[in-house]
Amino acid sequence: MTLATLLIPPSLDAKQALRLRRLGLAALTYALTLALVAIAWSFDVLPAQAALQIAAMYLAINLGLYATIRSGLNLRFADPSLTRVQILIAITVVMFIVYHLDNGRDMALAGCFIVYLFGAFRLSARNFRLITLYTLAAYALVVNLLMHLRPEAIVDIRREWMSWLLLAGFLPVFTLVGGQVNALRRKLHESDARFRSLTEMSSDFYWETDTEHRLTAHSALSAFPRRTPFGERRWEIPHLTPDEAGWRAHREMLDAHLPFRDFELSRADTGGTERHVAISGDPLFDGSGAFQGYRGVGTDITTRKRAEQALRASTHELRLFADNVPVMIASWDKDMHFRFASRDYSEFYGLSATDLIGRHLRDVMGEDVYREKEAHLLEAMRGYPVTFERIHRLRNGQSRYLEARLLPDIDDQGSVMGCFAVVTDITEHKLAEKRLQQVAHHDSLTGLPNRLLFDDRLQQAISIAKRDSRQFALLYLDLDKFKPVNDSLGHNAGDELLQQVAARIRQQVRESDTVARVGGDEFTVILHGTAKREEAEIVCGKITGALARPFRIGSAKQEVSIGISIGIALYPEDAQDSDTLVKAADAAMYSVKQACAA
Repeated sequence: MTLATLLIPPSLDAKQALRLRRLGLAALTYALTLALVAIAWSFDVLPAQAALQIAAMYLAINLGLYATIRSGLNLRFADPSLTRVQILIAITVVMFIVYHLDNGRDMALAGCFIVYLFGAFRLSARNFRLITLYTLAAYALVVNLLMHLRPEAIVDIRREWMSWLLLAGFLPVFTLVGGQVNALRRKLHESDARFRSLTEMSSDFYWETDTEHRLTAHSALSAFPRRTPFGERRWEIPHLTPDEAGWRAHREMLDAHLPFRDFELSRADTGGTERHVAISGDPLFDGSGAFQGYRGVGTDITTRKRAEQALRASTHELRLFADNVPVMIASWDKDMHFRFASRDYSEFYGLSATDLIGRHLRDVMGEDVYREKEAHLLEAMRGYPVTFERIHRLRNGQSRYLEARLLPDIDDQGSVMGCFAVVTDITEHKLAEKRLQQVAHHDSLTGLPNRLLFDDRLQQAISIAKRDSRQFALLYLDLDKFKPVNDSLGHNAGDELLQQVAARIRQQVRESDTVARVGGDEFTVILHGTAKREEAEIVCGKITGALARPFRIGSAKQEVSIGISIGIALYPEDAQDSDTLVKAADAAMYSVKQACAA
């Protein structure tokens, strides 16, 4: 095990690990400063006692900050990185050094600028102003202390106050620079959010509109429009489709400020050929919730639309195409009798293409499936394209996820002659999404919900309890004597112990309760419907008893024993919001732990 792994274990939360690495960089700065202090002492510029005091302060500061972050106590503060606290402490140390120097105080004051750089990317202009005022007040105090306690260290009092004035002149520059850097950092986050929003909808171009749905920005698709239509609404630009009813439905969605996906329209390109696009958009709101317009993307679907038209052109070409693409294709007439089916489509229902032709949809799909899809089918038969997803149960008990696109077959007179269906098996895609959800919301070691899912479950529990005027309990659990096991037997043994602990806790609660791992050896339990503290205490007793039994760890089945401290908080008796409720349970746990230690 390396020193880095010991100080920042892989099991530590990623954000906490990053904060410890930043603390390490700060510690290097302290070390360099300590070297300068040693040089100052060697040249009799700084007394030996002061140098030792400074070294002790450096050690205490860094150990204290490391312990605070490593234990997670920093998470109780508004700024878990403790940047402002670290800067104030560092300024205090600089002033201590300045006070004890006989010469070179101006050079030592330059250390303030180095300290300020540490917060350039973290603190707002307001924080910098507070730190600047603190620095000036601290230096003024140092000068006054020198005048009264160490007058022999002052060669020229006017020079000392001139240094103060120079510091007062230069430090505000950092307030301005720090504020600008922080503002740029916020803009970068906003730009990054926009980039993610657009790239998540894979597209060919993007667009933006204002509150009146007038186009304000776009990256032009080369096919059209022939001119830049800034200031015009989408339906005011010459188009071929959709018809007035289609635009009316689209405008109603925009006026309701709802997100939309895959709205299709077509226009003539520069050569007069019809081009089709599908656009998707999300409404934009400012910090107060006021509607600001829409932002979205578009994709050229001309190739797909032409392919769909080709399906209507020739049965032979349709068969050749349908049997050689990785989708299931079928069509039926206006009476919903099959007139075509690709090989994969017919085989999906256990039939041959010949047996399927002429049969009614209800007969092929079965009554239950037909009723489930009937609304979509009727919508398509009225002449509107429909896309939906469904789960199909196979005869062997397996489930397949399907995405179906229904395309009405409309003749030259506008009459619906039937419908085409393009069905894609998206099972692997859905399973991959579920796996990603599992990874994102569950602890990889114990399989329990992680902090993210716990926060969501807790918020749901509060909403349900508030709606039904009910109560529930939150338990906050922290293992005792876990670290000695982890240190003596190794991380693998520690991991196995955590897995067994999670299993035992899970066995002591109901299936409807939520058990989550929120830290290294910290767990939470949401006990739904628990109205009295005594009921929660009974569960605590069961958990404590279960974990009191020895655990057998490793291939050698070495027997180890640990304990647990549990804090209880009731909703709404102890708190009425999630953050306060967690803090109340955490505080109760620490009280139990301290009582046991005493």
